[in-house]
Amino acid sequence: MRKILMLVVALIAVALLVVALQARKEDRVTDLQSHKLLSDQQLDTLAATQTIILQRGEQQVHLVREDGQWLVAQSQNFPVMQPRLAALLLALRGAEVQEQKTSNRQYHQRLGLSPDSEPPVLQVTLDAGDRSVGLLYGNEVGNGQLLRFADSDQVLLINRPLNISVNSRDWLDLQVSQIPLEQIASAHWQHADGETLALDKAEQGAYNFRLSGEESAQGQERKLNSMVLALASLRAQDVSLRSELTLPQPSLTMQLETWSGAQLSASLYQLDSQYWLTIDKLQQSEEQPLAVRADTRWAYQLSVAQHDQLALRAADLQPQEQDAAMPEQPGQ
Repeated sequence: MRKILMLVVALIAVALLVVALQARKEDRVTDLQSHKLLSDQQLDTLAATQTIILQRGEQQVHLVREDGQWLVAQSQNFPVMQPRLAALLLALRGAEVQEQKTSNRQYHQRLGLSPDSEPPVLQVTLDAGDRSVGLLYGNEVGNGQLLRFADSDQVLLINRPLNISVNSRDWLDLQVSQIPLEQIASAHWQHADGETLALDKAEQGAYNFRLSGEESAQGQERKLNSMVLALASLRAQDVSLRSELTLPQPSLTMQLETWSGAQLSASLYQLDSQYWLTIDKLQQSEEQPLAVRADTRWAYQLSVAQHDQLALRAADLQPQEQDAAMPEQPGQ
């Protein structure tokens, strides 16, 4: 009887050990399984966010939402580059926690997760008015990155690093115009000294421009097309409110007209050693609306190369002279 009792106790002990090991294994599997970084409540905060603050040391970018449009606060509320904003929101929504690390704040600095870390920690703050979420991004580990929430000491390893700019200029949507060259029928340039250039195409469907009235551009098609494209597909270097600039008289005025009747007018200025362009008028056509940022409050800064491409003159568009005769060969 005693042996039977001991056998029963042993069996029960083994069963309990198996159950304990199985529970421990399940807990470990749960720990190793990745899960979304943001909880449902935090995702709701992200959806309701009105201000996103990106900060690394003294550099900051403030993105604000007004009337459903995202704007860059440091640049007088100029529109945000949508693909860059979409990439940030996707990175926040899609981030997954792969593993929990230390919760000892003494290790935060060496992990790049302390305000005193060097290089400075990247901080992202989502402000929805009545609630907010703060995230600090630290050292990269393999293909992931260490992170912690601003109100928590717990360090997490997420599956992807967040490589994001904290330069406000990088967030500006500086694509001023994007008009296919095939849609443009004619162009007219007038310099401040009175010199004019009129360009057109031989027929609708043609790609290359010519000097108006001439049968061809005599080998200068690339220059003519590039001059028109410099305005038709313009990406600026920077932007400013016109009211904050003391612009002189324009050095060049430009007009484009499409086959469907749309018209674009712009002016080019030199202010000290900088070049600026303004969109003065946009007349759309119902058939083919033009993709142009036509808000007349803004002036767009251009590079020297962009200015030089726009400011070509008739002398720059003449074919290069070739020698009328071949040089004499020795012995002839």
